[in-house]
Amino acid sequence: MPLSLSWDIFIAVFVALVVAYSFIIGKHESVKVIVAAYIAIVAVQGIESLVLRYFPLLQSTLGTLQITFTPLSLALGKLTLFIVAVILLTLRGGLAVTYEGEPGVVMNTLITLGLGIAKAGLLLSTLITYVAGVPLFQSAQAPTAAWISPLLSQSVILRIMLEERDLWFALPALVLLLVDILNKE
Repeated sequence: MPLSLSWDIFIAVFVALVVAYSFIIGKHESVKVIVAAYIAIVAVQGIESLVLRYFPLLQSTLGTLQITFTPLSLALGKLTLFIVAVILLTLRGGLAVTYEGEPGVVMNTLITLGLGIAKAGLLLSTLITYVAGVPLFQSAQAPTAAWISPLLSQSVILRIMLEERDLWFALPALVLLLVDILNKE
């Protein structure tokens, strides 16, 4: 049986790797990654806003050097900045997470699984949103970058991750609240 690679397989492998990594680093570090991801999302949006505000000046300055920006290069810049920000904030951001009560081995395993899935959804939906060139939050379906439209028609999971990004952005916060409640009981 020939195996054809698809975006659905890529997404499934990405989620599996993030969940496995969550079990490796544990519940406390997983929470740090989620908090760092939220901070990085806000920081990247702020930096993008600044760049777009001064983009005409920047574009004219770089235009003299024959450097131009395409939507893809801007998306890749946001992706790179997001990934670097998450890594730096997780490792050097001064975040510390501790929980007073531990709910037991089985509950800790379920919590770590929930955090892993929520973290994977947050990271993946952020990456897809940046690549698709759509706003993070918008009630109506925003137009996507022309080059990603064929991918969305090929991958049901990719389309769901993009269309339901509000859910994936909110899920980690809800899981963190649930973890706090479970650790106090």
